[in-house]
Amino acid sequence: MPGAARIGEVITLGIETARADPSLRLLLRAATQEVHDRLHRHAGFAAIQDATIQSADYQRLLARLYGFYLPFEAAAGIGAERSTWLAADLAALGAPRPLAALPRCPHLPWLASAHSRLGARYVVEGSALGGRELARSLDRLLGTDAMAGRRFFVGRGSGTGEAWRDYLAQLSAAPPEPAARAEIISGAVATFAAFEDWLDGWSSLPNG
Repeated sequence: MPGAARIGEVITLGIETARADPSLRLLLRAATQEVHDRLHRHAGFAAIQDATIQSADYQRLLARLYGFYLPFEAAAGIGAERSTWLAADLAALGAPRPLAALPRCPHLPWLASAHSRLGARYVVEGSALGGRELARSLDRLLGTDAMAGRRFFVGRGSGTGEAWRDYLAQLSAAPPEPAARAEIISGAVATFAAFEDWLDGWSSLPNG
């Protein structure tokens, strides 16, 4: 995980760039590209993509994701959609640990404003696009076209693209002032950092 100083540098860069570049989407992409690339290479996600992940590790990854999304959805003021999908997947796979016993991410960013929450949603709305690709790579583990166990990665299914476009429309409607954009960028950067840090411990989660 990048240190606090590094996160501050990225946010400061976003503030400075926001004064000249009108595209908030491009600003968010630039500010989060490094961590996005690292997460793309995350061992758990890479094993799904390569169709090499084993059942125990898949359950550990889902449990870790559940431990992030459950408190994140509350902090971001969004519905418990993704955590519900993850709970359904864990139940379908017969995960041995009860949901209440799973660890929860204790270091979520402080999303005190509508702008910071809008930025934080960039992380989860964007990841949904890649989730559909990962869902297709789970056939070896779960069976061809089986929904049970991959509900989280399927997400909204054919509605995923529409949800992303709706989110981009909200970004486009955000105030153009540098201070507002800085809050949005800060929310995205801090959420990515918390997510990456939390996923670092995924494989050490007991599976039993």
